[in-house]
Amino acid sequence: MDAVDLDHRHRTYDGWIPPAVTAALHKRGYDGILRSAAARGDWFCARQLAEAAVTDGGSGGQVEALALLEPFASTAWWPAVRTVGRLLADWERLDEAAELLRPHADTGHREAVREFARLVARQGHIDKVVALLGPRTADSSLAEVLVELTAGHGRDEEIAALIPPVGVGPTVPFEPWATDDWDTVPLHATLLERQGRVDEAAALLRRYVSVDGMVFAGHAQQLAALLAWYGREAELRAWLDEDGEEYARTALARLLEERGRTEEAVALLKQYSSEGNPHAAFELAELFARHGHHCEAIEVLRGAVETAGGDADWIIHLLCRVFVEADRADEALAYLDDYFARHGGPPEEHADARAQVLKLRSRREEADAEHSPPAVSAEDFMHFGTLGGVIAEAERLVCQGDPEKAIAHLRDHLDGTRRLRAEDL
Repeated sequence: MDAVDLDHRHRTYDGWIPPAVTAALHKRGYDGILRSAAARGDWFCARQLAEAAVTDGGSGGQVEALALLEPFASTAWWPAVRTVGRLLADWERLDEAAELLRPHADTGHREAVREFARLVARQGHIDKVVALLGPRTADSSLAEVLVELTAGHGRDEEIAALIPPVGVGPTVPFEPWATDDWDTVPLHATLLERQGRVDEAAALLRRYVSVDGMVFAGHAQQLAALLAWYGREAELRAWLDEDGEEYARTALARLLEERGRTEEAVALLKQYSSEGNPHAAFELAELFARHGHHCEAIEVLRGAVETAGGDADWIIHLLCRVFVEADRADEALAYLDDYFARHGGPPEEHADARAQVLKLRSRREEADAEHSPPAVSAEDFMHFGTLGGVIAEAERLVCQGDPEKAIAHLRDHLDGTRRLRAEDL
């Protein structure tokens, strides 16, 4: 095996058993199939067995896991190197992990630099972290890691000087020349806050919550969290009349709740939910549920599902959870059946929602049975060209105790020139 071939198979599944199927095989005790495939160079099978060995614990598990993964890591293929490096780090074998990652970091590989910097920080070498990441702060993801890893080391002013200044970020979103890679507002705000300059941090974030009519969610969330953390209730209330008010509403409601002023939090959220805001209704229902008022939460969510428009599955999931918390799981199942009967939708989504309810009630065996992928012909899968369908059929065959047929099915549709691409999922 070599890194190029591994990368190709990782992207296409050509000749490999997909992760969902390897998990199903392991769960049902077919490790012999996984070992044979791993010995032939199947990364997903080797990784599944290595994870199982680690879970079993002990130094023996470490040895087994490394033996399974080493042939892949020895090719310098990055996913394998990263996996082994993280395992070594988890086991506090930091020097070994650093030696493994250093060659990749030295090439400037973005992910490798990030991983290596975290290892160096864990070893206590903050100067090396700054030397590694300081020259690379034009990459916002690496600048973010630098800010994170230097917290508590009294170097915030120095780090702020290394990060590109505020003002080079996008002011006209979605224009060809605009890029979020240069948006350093959150990082500078964090550094200001860490220096105790909270007013300056808040002012900076507030200035960039909305730019040319576009609300920057990250800035708004950070500002709301900052104001709530420092108990600046008046500023949160004033923000309710400006762009990004939903973030202020969420933070203010949680602040009121934490201060024991739950009735005020309920009144605030009711004001917005009564205006048809599904997000406010969701937050109100969560608030009710946290305080044991499940009937009220269910009533709010029932109304929100019907008025949210579009895809309401995020509301339905909470509604079902609240039903179960109220020991009304049968009503949750009945509600799902009624909802899908009225609104339609893919049968697998209906089955998945029912399975989640059953799992919440710890009826795992029944849930697994109900969640088994539907029996659809291979011809139908190929007609629609979906990799997900091929994998689902293989999972179903494994669940039915026919792993050999599952492997044959995968081979028919994933190997060679007839394979489907991972991008089709």
